[in-house]
Amino acid sequence: MSAWTSSCRTANALVRGAAFLKASLEQSRLLRACGRVASLLLSSASNSYALALLRKHLPRLYPERAHKFFDRINAALPPMQVSPVHIFAVAYLLFISLGKMSVLSFSFVVLFLLCFAFAFRSASRINTSVVAFEGASTKLGISVLLISLIAICLDLNRAYDIPLLVPQARLKLSVAYTYVATFLVPAGVLLAAQAGKMHTSRRLSAREARAYTLSIAIAVTFLISLLGYRTQTVVSLLAFTYVMHRYRLIGRAEILAVLGAALLTAAGLGYYRAASLGSHTGLAGVIERRVELTIALYDYAVSSLHKAGAWSLLFGRYGGDIALATFSSFLPFLPGYSLGPRTIVARDFGVTGVSLTSTLLGTVSLDLGLAGVVFFALALGSILGALYALTKYEDSALAAALFGTCYAYLLVGIETGLVDINVFALYSFAAFVALASAGGRG
Repeated sequence: MSAWTSSCRTANALVRGAAFLKASLEQSRLLRACGRVASLLLSSASNSYALALLRKHLPRLYPERAHKFFDRINAALPPMQVSPVHIFAVAYLLFISLGKMSVLSFSFVVLFLLCFAFAFRSASRINTSVVAFEGASTKLGISVLLISLIAICLDLNRAYDIPLLVPQARLKLSVAYTYVATFLVPAGVLLAAQAGKMHTSRRLSAREARAYTLSIAIAVTFLISLLGYRTQTVVSLLAFTYVMHRYRLIGRAEILAVLGAALLTAAGLGYYRAASLGSHTGLAGVIERRVELTIALYDYAVSSLHKAGAWSLLFGRYGGDIALATFSSFLPFLPGYSLGPRTIVARDFGVTGVSLTSTLLGTVSLDLGLAGVVFFALALGSILGALYALTKYEDSALAAALFGTCYAYLLVGIETGLVDINVFALYSFAAFVALASAGGRG
């Protein structure tokens, strides 16, 4: 067990609870049956003629000239090691600098970043000899990938159109199918991480590993983009970029290129959606209005707390109801709002019928106040810090994939927030893996 958990009773209890749950899952007959099915699928795929053709021909598609060009740029760049905490803080501060907010709202952001950094660095001291579920990660990736592909097919069939091309078709999508489909990204990232791990163990050449990971990245990003959600497209680009950089398949030059592509993709999809709905605002205008509205909503949320009094400022105005709406809006049998968190914030702002983003802290601030902001920062920092530390153990593909995807959601969440049930499920599984690993058992 790690030093960071043994010094805290709460963390120690969580670790023991995760270890007990892990042992229970390993003894579950249902999961054993699922594991056998996954093993059969993996064995069938490994021996399939289609995969043999891919192995033979994919390396031939390797863009050697492009990689040589980027390799020369990377060699000319000075060595630099940047912490994920610093990247996140700079990205957050740059984003809010594009709008206007009060000193009080800005102080919430600063406090959040300080608590996040403290939790990240504390959790990154985790010490373990094994990463939980690492041995089953390939079967997990294949299983989730297939389930997600089925969900995408069912979702597109329900819409009877492609939302990427026809934005209005998003209204016909199934919420359940869409949420399941989003797990295509972490599943694909996990398989790409496995290819990267094979490269570091010299079972794949750099040419083969780059060809495989790039092919997976392109296929997954294209498929998830068909649903028309910018968040998933950008998360896919960022997560694959992290994993490929983690296994030294790309350098900083490629990262900068992907970041530029991600920004253009998000802006372009937003512009196309606005244009299809009759807006005549230019690309720059769409971005400017979106950012300004998002920051204005966050500033309004904090200002409304200040006006409501000290108690509301410290503990929020909704007392957890907005957080509960993440689940009650998706599961109707649960008590609470039938509206999503973003829709609740928009209605509080005076806008009905739509959902609006309010930065990473808008919903949290309005719901639980300053106390919620601090707890949110500590929870996020602890999960990501522990995962970041686990990526260094056993060259863990599972930890790398989970950290890359969760971190990508965090960066995108600076604008959109983290209020969707699929994101909660992903972070919960990531926390479970970290806690089970901290228990020191395989």
